[in-house]
Amino acid sequence: MATYDYGIRQGLNSKGIDNGRIGYSNGYVTVDGKKFMQADYNNKGTTYSNQQNFNNAWNSFSPAGNMNMQKTTSPFVQAAANVKSSPQPTNTPTPYTSPTENTLNRMKDFINNNSGFQFKAPDPFTYDPQSDPAYLSQLAEAKRNIADQQVDTNAVLRVQGQGKSSYSELVQNQIGDKTLASLADTLVPQLMSQAYQRYNDDANRSLQVQQMNYSTQQDTLANLGNLYGLEHQEYFQNPIQEAQLTGNYLPNEAKQAISNLLELKRQAETKGMSREDRAALSQQADGIRSQLQALGIDPSFYGADVHSSKASQNNPALRTLQGQQMDMQRQTANWDAARSVWDATGRMVSPQSDWSGLIRQTQTGKAPLTMAAQQQAFNNQFNLEQFAYQKARDAISDQQWQLKFDQDVNQFGLNYALQSLSEQNQQAYREAQIGLSQDDSARAWAQLDYQMANPSPESYRGLSANQVLQSMQSLYTEPVFSTDEFGNQTKSGTQITSDPAKREQMFLNVVDSGVSDLETNQILNSLGMTKAEIDKYMKKFGASSGN
Repeated sequence: MATYDYGIRQGLNSKGIDNGRIGYSNGYVTVDGKKFMQADYNNKGTTYSNQQNFNNAWNSFSPAGNMNMQKTTSPFVQAAANVKSSPQPTNTPTPYTSPTENTLNRMKDFINNNSGFQFKAPDPFTYDPQSDPAYLSQLAEAKRNIADQQVDTNAVLRVQGQGKSSYSELVQNQIGDKTLASLADTLVPQLMSQAYQRYNDDANRSLQVQQMNYSTQQDTLANLGNLYGLEHQEYFQNPIQEAQLTGNYLPNEAKQAISNLLELKRQAETKGMSREDRAALSQQADGIRSQLQALGIDPSFYGADVHSSKASQNNPALRTLQGQQMDMQRQTANWDAARSVWDATGRMVSPQSDWSGLIRQTQTGKAPLTMAAQQQAFNNQFNLEQFAYQKARDAISDQQWQLKFDQDVNQFGLNYALQSLSEQNQQAYREAQIGLSQDDSARAWAQLDYQMANPSPESYRGLSANQVLQSMQSLYTEPVFSTDEFGNQTKSGTQITSDPAKREQMFLNVVDSGVSDLETNQILNSLGMTKAEIDKYMKKFGASSGN
């Protein structure tokens, strides 16, 4: 604990300040009427502090500084000042030190520097009347009274004829002894009591000062402890709580390094910076970038080619374990959503965070088919071919030609079997063609169902096949009339027109509707056109039936 044993007036005298310039006002020692410092202890008009406080006050109070002096600046000094005023690198990054570590060091230093404090007990009370001014004053007064009384007594004795005798001397001694005994018995105890009271007052005052100084030290230590708690909350607890919410954590060391690096960039971008100074700043910045890389922060965010304004907008951070777990859960959820779309549509869409985009991927038709969808497409095509084969086979009435037809299909395929059948037995071939023709509509609808289930970007987006069919039926349907025995005609039903010109126009309208070839054949079959009629129009207008 600091002790206040350094006399302020004595210290000022040692600095050349005479007593005439020193004063005291409202707890402050003054010099030339101006406040010099506040006294830490005032004992009966004598002010005290400690050596350190006095030196600090003296360094802050410069009497010579109050003098108005005209100074002439030489050209050389002015030139040096101009050089100093030009942009100079001023920021030299220092190794990072935690604020809490600094506060702990201050607390340790404070405790170590004041570890020797002990309450100082007052000296034992002693009283020496011979050193008490009050006693000496009373003693001198008593001696004067004794002398006066002895003179008066001698005068009386001389009148009685007993002057200068042994009796007179005895009387004089008795007067002196009586007075001195009165001083010893009455005055000395009173003076001793007063001295003891002053002793107690001084001891209590000293104890109060020591207690006040000790309390001040404890308050200082408590304030440092509170400061440590605030810094611990600000620089440690708050970043951890933020990291728990966001999954990102940036160490204070990295924050300080980034701040230093941005400051170096701003200095390097200052106009008028010399090449040498800029190179020195760049060297310091390279060292800081190495620190960031060691901390796991990508230093390219703050590269030499990145302007300070852009670099300051970066928000780098380390991903915490909790944040990484959140990322993994999000990726897993995206994959699960994509697999659900795979199962529902048969398209292998790519996972993405916006799940509504998964459906848009399937609508573009660019997503590849899954293995299950490819197998389904193969099975559908195979079933169509099997269905066509079965129809053609069932249409052949002769069992002999059925067996021959089956063998050709198994060995060479359906087209070869039909070609061979046409060359060897026209009747069986016509029966097979009729069977296939009768089933054209069913096969076309089956193929259409498959295409609708597996759309492509190039598929028709206008009227559907049903809409085209309904439109043609409404345009080319004619009433059918019947005539009774009296010649009266009544409407008995409707039919597609049999007028060759209208049927030709109906064919052209269907072809121009924009539907696919397969849908065109299906619509024409539904409108009652035979395959021969369709082929005739196809040849006439240079088109293909698509079969």
